[in-house]
Parts: sequence; C-alpha cells; structure tokens
Amino acid sequence: MNSVEESSRSRAVKWLLRLSGVKALTEWTDGDILSWIIKRQLVWDATVPHWLTQRHEVTDTTKDGIRTVRIAASKENNKQYLYYVHGGGFLMEMYFLYWLFADRITSSLGAELAVPIYPLLPEANMEVCFQAILASYQRWYKTIPKDAMIHIIADSSGCSLALRLAQETVASGVPAPENLILISPWVDMNISDKRLDIYEQDDPFISVEALRECAAMAVPNQDYDDPRYSPLYGNLSGIGRLSVFTGTADTLYPNALALRNQATLAHVPINYYEHNGMFHIYPHFLVAEGRQAFAMIKKIIMGKAPDPQGRGFTIIR
Repeated sequence: MNSVEESSRSRAVKWLLRLSGVKALTEWTDGDILSWIIKRQLVWDATVPHWLTQRHEVTDTTKDGIRTVRIAASKENNKQYLYYVHGGGFLMEMYFLYWLFADRITSSLGAELAVPIYPLLPEANMEVCFQAILASYQRWYKTIPKDAMIHIIADSSGCSLALRLAQETVASGVPAPENLILISPWVDMNISDKRLDIYEQDDPFISVEALRECAAMAVPNQDYDDPRYSPLYGNLSGIGRLSVFTGTADTLYPNALALRNQATLAHVPINYYEHNGMFHIYPHFLVAEGRQAFAMIKKIIMGKAPDPQGRGFTIIR
C-alpha cells in the first residue's frame, strides 16, 4: 500500500510527549530504578476513577489478595466479555491512560470488561504477576454466561502475561478466547536485538534501558528464553484469533515483527496491523491513526473484521 502522511495531531502528540520528558523518566542510572518505582506507585495507584463509576456499573472485588475490577456498560450487554491486561513494564499500576481506554472500549461495544490489578515490581516478579492474573481470570471465567464471547486484550508488557494466559488456559482444557488482541506487544524479554536501539530513537515513550532494567528485575533468574516469560517462544497454536497492532516508531516494533514471523512459521493465522510512524500504544490516543486502530479493534471483537487468511497480514501505511 502507498504510504500516507502522518496526521498533524499525531505529530503534535509525539512532540508533547517528548516535551513532557516522560521518556527521560525511564532513563535511569544504576540504583535509581527502585526509588523511581516507589515514587511512581505512590502517585499512580490503581484507584478506580470516580468519573468511571458514574458512567458504568463498576464492581471492585478482592479475594485471597487478588483484586479484579469489572466494568459493565450501562446499556444492555451484547454478550461481549473482555479481559484486559494492562502494561507498564511490570511496575506501573492501572493509571488514567489505561482507565480511559477501558472506558472507551466498554462504552463503544456495550460490553463488560474485567481488569486484574496484579502485583508489581519490586515485590513481585513475572511469575507472581502471572499467577495472580491466572487466578483472577479463572474466577472471572466461572461467573460469565456460557454463551459469552470472550476476548483477551493487552498492551505492552501486559501482552507477555496475556499471551501466556491464552497458552496455559488452552493447555489446561479451558476454551480459547475468541480473540487475543495485542497492542505494542512486549513478548520477548531478551533485550539483545540491536533493532530496538534503532526504533527507540523515534519513540517518545520508552527507552531500551528501561526495558532492560525491568526485564532483569521481572524475569526469575533472568531466564529470558523461558517461554513462560518470553511467550514468543511458546506454542501459538489454538490460542484464539491473534491480532497485533504496532507502529514503526515504537521501540518494541521488532517484538511485533518477531511475533508475526513466529505465527507465520507455525502456520497460525494472524491479523497484523502496522501503522507507519506510530509510537508505543498509539491506539490509546485520540489521533487519526489511533482512532483507525481502535475502530479495527472494535470490528475484530464484533466479528466484523476479515478473518486471518493463511500467512497473510495487513500493513496500514
């Protein structure tokens, strides 16, 4: 397809993100990461925003130390049930940008969405995070209607947890979700790919150093090739219809390419959506390209998007 010019709003958002210094916040020096985590978690807690409770029916429950927030659209549910695993490098809570995304997708679909509030670094590594999510998902699954259409959606580091969730639930005999939708996926904890440094130059959000530090703390014994922590290397068969959204100005763009290639080699159908010049988790932003991706996510969930055909994929230029 012919390239199209990046929208002016997208360029403005990238400029504002750079101006805000959000990326610089994750460019730590040795020893700074723990103090950074503690400060940010004190500010960005996982409290459900008051405005969200005014717009939807919100249920916030904790059982055996595992918290799950369920957000139900005020209008009649159309049998679409979403399970959303947020990102944040295993150290950021479910903060305002994620709540806004949860609100948008719940409202636009008339669906119910569940959000696991999982433990974070430094107290919890990836295994602890995953076991909490697995327990949350299993309890949630038992409470929804038998004819429910289940979709797992995740972004950034949450994609590694969500992909493993799909892999392990299928292996245990639980039906696969209808769709597994991964936005700006981080599914390989190895930070040795030199292409990451190339794409980092255009990403206003995340640095390679941040990824490296988070992976070192999050992965048990720093076993980065273990498919439990780098599910890119796990079994991709039978995990539901796989859709990936990425941009060419995303530090983690090489991860999306690797996932597409792994799916192709395994003959696993994949809907692959790539936006030229787009940054990390761009579908969460109200720019033209983000709106286009968000509209496609809605179509996928509602069963109105083309099914993946063989090894084919879509590139949105």
